[in-house]
Amino acid sequence: MDYRQFKVVCLTLLNAQIEGKISSAQQSIDFTEESKTTATKGSAGDKHETGRAMMERELALSKAQLNNAEFLQNELSKISLDHICNKVEFGALIITKDAKYFLSVGVGKILVNVESDMSKDPDFFYAISGGSPIGKAMQNAVKGDSLLFQGRKIDILHVE
Repeated sequence: MDYRQFKVVCLTLLNAQIEGKISSAQQSIDFTEESKTTATKGSAGDKHETGRAMMERELALSKAQLNNAEFLQNELSKISLDHICNKVEFGALIITKDAKYFLSVGVGKILVNVESDMSKDPDFFYAISGGSPIGKAMQNAVKGDSLLFQGRKIDILHVE
């Protein structure tokens, strides 16, 4: 698999993961709103009020998660696969001796099966944001650059 294909796989996997977060948050919102409307006040009024307050808190949390996931989805939509990055910038695939990074949204380590044969060992990359410590350290680096990050040397082998 060449670097461009790997970049396409990275973006596809990130979009799928974010879609899953959106779907999960929306399901939680729907469930909580349904529970809230079907809850009836019984003789134990204080328990009912406490339950409604907990549902309101859960609803607010789910809406915040939905907003965050939609923000990430919007950020990913700004990445153009037609743009070839010659330096570390938003949308760049960065290959180092020790790891692969995709400067996009900060969601961490993502497993990728780079071979069609499922018996092969999976590969992975780190989805990092430009605001992360490693993202800031690599900003504007180009192929062949070396940098020091948290006491370890990082050699940039490829940027695309």
